[in-house]
Amino acid sequence: MFEHPTNEARFEAAKDEEGEQRRFDRFKVELDVSLGSDHNFYAGFVENMSQGGIFIATHQLKKVGERLDFTVNLPGFDAPVEGIGEVRWVRMFSEESHVPPGIGLRFIELRGESLRIIEAFLKDREPLFYED
Repeated sequence: MFEHPTNEARFEAAKDEEGEQRRFDRFKVELDVSLGSDHNFYAGFVENMSQGGIFIATHQLKKVGERLDFTVNLPGFDAPVEGIGEVRWVRMFSEESHVPPGIGLRFIELRGESLRIIEAFLKDREPLFYED
């Protein structure tokens, strides 16, 4: 089972879509993701990533609490990031908004070297900043 590091220097005071504090800095990325649930397989687009989860831009929304298998291939790494994530929040499509619909997926389990790969991939990137 994946456990979040407890180093408080990695925590961020910004709020997520549910108003909870984010525990990890988020980084802008442009990556393809494969997702699977009990009955479906589909693809999405990762817009931001942290050590604790990803935002997936997609019109194929899932319910909060649903668990999904995911696979993300990161450039420069032979092995993919794989695991199980839980939908923590959903952003619906809105014609008035410039942000895409999608889901916030929190990592529940990361397989193999996935956490090490994520840390190596994000270490030289500039984190996104959110207004309070």
